[in-house]
Amino acid sequence: MKKTNNKGFSLVELIIVIAIMAILAGAIAPALIRYIDKSRKSNDVSAAKTIKTAVETAMSNEDTYAGLTSMTTKPVIKLTPGSTSVGGVNIQNVTWPSPATAATTSEAAEEIFKNLSESIPKIKYKKTADSGVGAPEAWYVFCTKTGQVKVVLGPTGTAPSADASTGAISGGYELVPEINKNYQ
Repeated sequence: MKKTNNKGFSLVELIIVIAIMAILAGAIAPALIRYIDKSRKSNDVSAAKTIKTAVETAMSNEDTYAGLTSMTTKPVIKLTPGSTSVGGVNIQNVTWPSPATAATTSEAAEEIFKNLSESIPKIKYKKTADSGVGAPEAWYVFCTKTGQVKVVLGPTGTAPSADASTGAISGGYELVPEINKNYQ
């Protein structure tokens, strides 16, 4: 019988292979992290567009449209991410036109929630940018006097605000209709 000399790999060869794999992993990791962050931001922009469509659909009701475009009170809609109840839609600072009743707020919240397929989208990208705004924790919707809907990501503690005359957003990351440069 013939004797074979099958020793396998030497320790030096194994260490070289492991070192090459570590170098490759170190080179790929930053690109992978950037790709994941970009994917999360893209998901948030898509969710903001869905929220915008839901609010615009709810605004097809004349009373809702009139209340949300009343810029004297700076109306804001706060959406709590991941909420599966109408309570996740909080409509604040709205002066409803006559003959609207107090139930109009809850009716508008129910319509928006229903248009979101009964689940408020979660925020995927939660890192803070250099703008000093803070980590995004909630969706905020502002309606201009002309009926344009703006969707903003902002912190829960201090809500973003919209200037009544110009519609400029401060204290948050506007995603729809224009993406805030600090969020990109």
